[in-house]
Amino acid sequence: MNEPPSFLSWNYHTVFFPRLLCSRLRGMKKEGGAVSFGGHMELTVVLFVCLAALAFGARMAVGRNSLAGWILVTVGAAGSLFIFVSSVVARRGARLTYDGFLIWIFFFFVFLGLTAGLYWGLVNHFSRGVGIGADALGLMGGYVAGIGMGRWAQNLGWVSRLLDGFAGLAIIGLLVADMLLLVE
Repeated sequence: MNEPPSFLSWNYHTVFFPRLLCSRLRGMKKEGGAVSFGGHMELTVVLFVCLAALAFGARMAVGRNSLAGWILVTVGAAGSLFIFVSSVVARRGARLTYDGFLIWIFFFFVFLGLTAGLYWGLVNHFSRGVGIGADALGLMGGYVAGIGMGRWAQNLGWVSRLLDGFAGLAIIGLLVADMLLLVE
């Protein structure tokens, strides 16, 4: 991708970034919406096994204070930490690019900002105009944070693709929370 204009320029937000979002969404359509683990399917399975061992072991260790539970907790935590650290270390030294921009992480932060503004405006019982202003501020904050996190999360290596998928699922939860806030 070409060198982007300055983040603080009008051209960045009106031309460059909308084109980037459209190209990333089109790229997802061409892939058929399939989730790609970037050739790390084995590590993904091992990560989920480690997380399951951690979850089941924690329940066993707390519930019955069993040795098997504590062993599962230790193995699950150590395995998860090893996989996460190895993913970050494998990515070390690589440049952040807009070609690797994580679009669902971006949208997650946009919706998180909107939800925060909506919550703040409704909890404080502001007038409609101030509430809309709070929503707009939350949306702008989420937009800026989303751009930063969509690029920065690339530092996490292949784990960032998993987080990107989970962020897409979390957007559904934020939409449900927004609807519940508006109904209240």
